[in-house]
Amino acid sequence: MQHNYLEAIKSFEGFTPKAQWDYAQFSNGYGTKALYAGEAITPDEAERRFAAEIAAARTIVEKHAAGWDEGTKAALTSLTFNAGSRWVTSGLGEAVRSQDVEAVKEKFLQYTKAGGEVLPGLVRRRLAEFDWIGNGAAPAGAPAGAAGLAAAATPPSAANMTAAITTQSLGATRLLDVGSTGSRPADPAERALAFLADGDAAAPASEGADAQAAQSLSMLVALMFDLQMRSALAEPMNSAETRAEHNERTA
Repeated sequence: MQHNYLEAIKSFEGFTPKAQWDYAQFSNGYGTKALYAGEAITPDEAERRFAAEIAAARTIVEKHAAGWDEGTKAALTSLTFNAGSRWVTSGLGEAVRSQDVEAVKEKFLQYTKAGGEVLPGLVRRRLAEFDWIGNGAAPAGAPAGAAGLAAAATPPSAANMTAAITTQSLGATRLLDVGSTGSRPADPAERALAFLADGDAAAPASEGADAQAAQSLSMLVALMFDLQMRSALAEPMNSAETRAEHNERTA
């Protein structure tokens, strides 16, 4: 994988020298499986373990997405490293094998749960990875620390989100088209997308670009919560499978 993608994934995970419980396993280093609770490792050992688990995740991706661009492979590798390989047998896997980029984007954004709950941190991470899909080039720069992660999590354009995000209503899937009406929608999900389309109307110019970006991210988090709660067809993130389990199953 290209270096900048690897650095971005490391920044998503953060560095933890001493093992801590992480929903499905004890993790240390850059989100890798610890040998035992409380295990402490050095940065060098963390790098070795990260490289090994990323390589295992990339092997899974190559089996199912060999013909895709590097950005999409990187997004799927990051997802596999973070959430396991259950996506392979889900709607996302079907979309990948069908070479349907819009379906891949739609399904990809559903993986925002851990421990049965939608986590804002996972929403931000999926949005950052979303921008890699269909992009053959590496990101311009890897995020560094909290400020870098916030920059990496800048929401994709309203056009991309309109194409990728759908809601399920009365069992039917419909595309949210925020440009088809002159009034602000009453539905919360549509209102969030409308905000992304003309966010400058929702935040005074005096607040500046940073305030508008923060407000956009806040609206996106609210949108993802709304979609997850209302969507009976959404595929939950696999929070129970450990990386050891998915490595054994795909070996």
